[in-house]
Amino acid sequence: MDRKIWYSSASNTFQDALPLGNGSMGAIFHGTLPNEDITLNYDTFWSGTGRRTEKEIPKECLEHARQLIFEEEFFEAQNYIERHMLGQYNESYMPIGELHYKFTNLVHWNNYKRGIDLNTGIAFVEFEAEHTKYTIESFASFPDQTIVFLFSCDKKKKLDLEISLDAKVKYGTIYEKSGMMKMGGNAPSKVWPNYIPCDQPIIYEEHQPGMAFGCCCKINAKDGELQVKSDKLIVEHASEITIFITMDDGYKGFDKPFEKNKEVCIQNCVSQLERLNEKQLQNIQQDHIKDYQSIFHKMSFELEEHNPIDKPMDLRLEDFRKGKEDLQLETLFFDYDRYLMIASSRKGSQPANLQGIWNGSVRPVWSSNWTTNINTEMNYWLTCPCNLTQCYEPFISFLEDLSIAGRETATKQFHCNGWVANHNIDIWRHTEPVGGSAKYAYWPMAGVWLSSQVYDYYSYTLDKECLEHRIYPIMKGSVEFCLDWLVEGKDHLLHTAPSTSPENTFVDDKGRECGVSYSSTMDIAVMKELFERFMEAQQVLNRKDDLTVQVQEAWKRMPEYQINKAGKMQEWIKDFEEYDLGHRHFSPLFGLYPGTQFETEEQLEACKKLMESRTSNHHLQIGWSCAWLINLWAKMRDGEKALYYVESLLKHSVYPNLFDLHPPLGEGPGEREVFQIDGNFGSASGMVGMLLQSKKGKIELLPALPKKWSAGSVKGILAHGNIKVDIWWEHGKMKQACFESPYSQKVNVIDVTSKMTWALPLSAGEKMTIKRNEKRKNDR
Repeated sequence: MDRKIWYSSASNTFQDALPLGNGSMGAIFHGTLPNEDITLNYDTFWSGTGRRTEKEIPKECLEHARQLIFEEEFFEAQNYIERHMLGQYNESYMPIGELHYKFTNLVHWNNYKRGIDLNTGIAFVEFEAEHTKYTIESFASFPDQTIVFLFSCDKKKKLDLEISLDAKVKYGTIYEKSGMMKMGGNAPSKVWPNYIPCDQPIIYEEHQPGMAFGCCCKINAKDGELQVKSDKLIVEHASEITIFITMDDGYKGFDKPFEKNKEVCIQNCVSQLERLNEKQLQNIQQDHIKDYQSIFHKMSFELEEHNPIDKPMDLRLEDFRKGKEDLQLETLFFDYDRYLMIASSRKGSQPANLQGIWNGSVRPVWSSNWTTNINTEMNYWLTCPCNLTQCYEPFISFLEDLSIAGRETATKQFHCNGWVANHNIDIWRHTEPVGGSAKYAYWPMAGVWLSSQVYDYYSYTLDKECLEHRIYPIMKGSVEFCLDWLVEGKDHLLHTAPSTSPENTFVDDKGRECGVSYSSTMDIAVMKELFERFMEAQQVLNRKDDLTVQVQEAWKRMPEYQINKAGKMQEWIKDFEEYDLGHRHFSPLFGLYPGTQFETEEQLEACKKLMESRTSNHHLQIGWSCAWLINLWAKMRDGEKALYYVESLLKHSVYPNLFDLHPPLGEGPGEREVFQIDGNFGSASGMVGMLLQSKKGKIELLPALPKKWSAGSVKGILAHGNIKVDIWWEHGKMKQACFESPYSQKVNVIDVTSKMTWALPLSAGEKMTIKRNEKRKNDR
């Protein structure tokens, strides 16, 4: 199947350029002529001078805030927290450099085309000039840790380029006749978040510099002449030109001293280029394709299209927004989202941040950090069901870091055992509440949510060794925090206090906007989800100790979920008046998705009413919020509503390059429209949830299949238990499904389209097929 995203004109902005990545290194490729400016990113290149000492919050402060809360002085508690219990802001992720090239002999051109082939992970530009056909190919290699640009033409000695390398931070570049460009410098010592007004937001301190960095390029020219001219390299009369890019910085870990000497980083880049010089370009490209396809081709999703469309992506989007049906656009978007995950999260890299790894600003919106009250979690919803488990490792490593760093925060600020994280995290594993408003800053449930979600990796892979040695310790530390954080209220129940519902507010009894109370619905649901998964992990590992008993006892004393007088799932401990009826977060519905707490008909109906109320009062559409709705409606088995939000996201919340967009919220200074990758990843998760849902011992086929998706196939979906599933359907009904697992196990299968069920005894390594209207013994 052709999986190309292409355009007939060059990119003008970051939002219509094409991304390349190998997990750690990223590039934004515009394909402009005759000049090109390529943004380069390296995932650990951040501002800052290491992990800062956290301030200590006296226990008396916490106790006073709790006293105000339990006396229902919520507004006063909020003000007190904001004055006394918030901390330092995150540092910022930023581009490491920019590569520039210019075709010096190019004046006019035609037959222009640029794009990216999702089957190979290779971007391309094609055009003609003076009866000569030119091609540029680019890819980011994970096996060889380099980004490659290859320029070629169908006539000899017709390539003339000027090439240079610079950065938006302080830097210096050396150009050598050998074709080497060596750039290095240091990151800023401090970058204030974009939403904080200040006269000097980007700070360099000589006595305390930020991490060093290096970025080097090696230019190889076939048949051509190479010379240095002041601040650039000149290549003339070449038949083929190759640029290899390597990057390095001084980051060695959140708790380790970083390298401040740029020469060390530059030499690391040069050493990598020397290793690449020993390998033929053809082998580098073949190894990239083999590695990339080993992940991307594990899964496919196709919908039957009677009139396939082959148009530039910007025109396809324009037609789609006018109401033209384009089912292949929806599957191409799904594939593109999977491509972005492979490109931004690989073993040894950082997990995908708010912008994956692609950011062109030294002072990006929301610091391009890890926002952990929905966004980071949403980034990884797709990895297991979409069979991208190789991309999950950075998420686990991230949590291992937090489980160490967060112990200081738990002790100094929350007076609890275990570990904690709040809603913003940077490369230095900042886990304390940031400054600003309590409604977003004070949310110690981030670590709880992350610890619950990481158990997904075991549920899908059954990797018991990873569970025992990596995941279980993370979960245990978070459980220890939860048990200490719960406090007895006047009703003798155990409550979380202070408590917020991420970024949302209510109206108190004096008409004031307030975000602080106790035991928000999300707090309780996230904590119960962690407790449930922790106890399941203990059973798998055959462990039972005092912690098990404490969890069981705490569960019994926690508040029940409530439905308010309007019949909606209640967000806070009391049925407060909602300040924003159309709020972007669906936090009270965590127990529906991604959690599993809400199962009764009454709860599901209350969830439905809350979704309908929020969406009918939306004053703007946000990509990730729309993506959450796809997942929520899929979980409700409503394929038509789920598809509505897939289409709505494509119509209103993606840029021409299919990057998800986040509009300004209108809540503070420095806001601007920005690319944010969570909507990409979250929508893919929701789409796969429309095709298959699973839990231990149970698989549902086509649980939310919309009418427009009447015929198609999906291959390689991963279900709980490490079961790979292929499904074919026609006329809106399941036709055939195939199951394969490396483990022998029993699983109950339900075809939602026909209500047929099968009890399948899967044998390790063997495929088992079922067909509609064909029964096996003991099936119904």
